[in-house]
Amino acid sequence: MDDYKKKYYEQSEFWDKDFQNNSAEINRLKEILEIIPKDVQTVLDVGAGNGFFVNSLKIYPGFVKIVGLDQSKEALKHVQTERVLGSISNLPFENSSFDLVTCLEVLEHLPQDDFKKGILELQRVSKKYILITVPNENNLEHSLVMCPECYCWFNPYFHMRSFNKENLKNLLNNFNLIQLKEIGPISKEYCYPSLLLTFYRNWKKPLPLKTSICPQCGYQNKYEKTENFHKKKSNFALFSLLESLTKLVFPKKEKHRWFLALYQKK
Repeated sequence: MDDYKKKYYEQSEFWDKDFQNNSAEINRLKEILEIIPKDVQTVLDVGAGNGFFVNSLKIYPGFVKIVGLDQSKEALKHVQTERVLGSISNLPFENSSFDLVTCLEVLEHLPQDDFKKGILELQRVSKKYILITVPNENNLEHSLVMCPECYCWFNPYFHMRSFNKENLKNLLNNFNLIQLKEIGPISKEYCYPSLLLTFYRNWKKPLPLKTSICPQCGYQNKYEKTENFHKKKSNFALFSLLESLTKLVFPKKEKHRWFLALYQKK
């Protein structure tokens, strides 16, 4: 793993999130739990993060083995089930080890080589089912930020790919998609053309989040302020006016935040 990514995922602030009081995350967990097939007794969560999902499974008596795997030592400190330090590209388990393998909000972060290997590994260790959640048609350009040190544009969450219904349908070679649904809160996304989006970014010059790390120079924003609007009130007013006008001209798309996909072994 690249040094900047290792530093990013080992931040305690990144994992100290109270999902118990986040209505969107609670809804996502509810949808996931409801879709899990009744014959599942063993579960592996690949990319367990702070354990919000696997820790929730402990109250259900039907599961005899629950394992949370993550590449971050800091994340695994929060996991209350059996935990394993490892990578999706090389899972340390035998073939068909688990009835259900879950991979929640992970695939969009993977570089191409890890993504290809990870897809094969998920299928290798699953005996029956694979359950995946990913952002719903995430527009990667919309969330780009600029490093103020080297002026590199990058995704602050390290999202590297976007998913739609078609590529989820054909994601796994050895498993059939048996359920696919959109879940989570509904958001409105405006369909700006690329040229206007470029103008918007260069005007606004959004800075990285506090937890973001520039992949080119390693810069990390240490301040609470995460956006760098022009300070002059006249410029800000002009920007607000232009933004309002473009929203009237260009269509908006309403969608749920995530896709939830359940696959069954062929």
